[in-house]
Amino acid sequence: MTDDASSERVGGAVTRPPSVIRAACFMLLAVGLASLMFSLPVVFNASSARCHLARTWIDQANDDKKDWNDVDIGGRKPKDVPCDEALVLADGLRIKEKDPAKTASVPSESALQIQNGLAMIMGAGQAVAGFLVLRKLSRQARSLALGFSAAGIILQVLGIFSLMVFAFVVYAFAFSPASRQIWPREPRQPRA
Repeated sequence: MTDDASSERVGGAVTRPPSVIRAACFMLLAVGLASLMFSLPVVFNASSARCHLARTWIDQANDDKKDWNDVDIGGRKPKDVPCDEALVLADGLRIKEKDPAKTASVPSESALQIQNGLAMIMGAGQAVAGFLVLRKLSRQARSLALGFSAAGIILQVLGIFSLMVFAFVVYAFAFSPASRQIWPREPRQPRA
């Protein structure tokens, strides 16, 4: 039997998942590998990432239309500001116009390493879970995929795209007609 809402079954074995499940698996694989790719350089070279972050904050502050948070960098471009100076300037960036004492704080190298290390674990988990669901279609693989997708909401390596992937994965693995056919709701045991 072959249609979009069911799998092809040969002798009781699933040979190919429905397209909605495959799409969710491939999205998990792609997002997981992208998270891994973006986080890996930060973990291994946090000082460079910290400098880049400081320069980016300075550039954003000077490019917005607010004059109260501009940073004087002496006519240079933010990328030409030495790292030590960029870190000091970014730490002094005003966050609120009416409260000059409230300033930004560039995360430490260890904080960047921890956050991106967790993002690497999450990305690897998403990729592995997507692969396992694609290969096995087991309830455990599906639960693993849903769990790692939920972690993508907390550590949004890819911004709003991570949230959209999570929403689609939840739909595909928990609410779609194909998911109800592959993983039917198990009846509850009656209480004695």
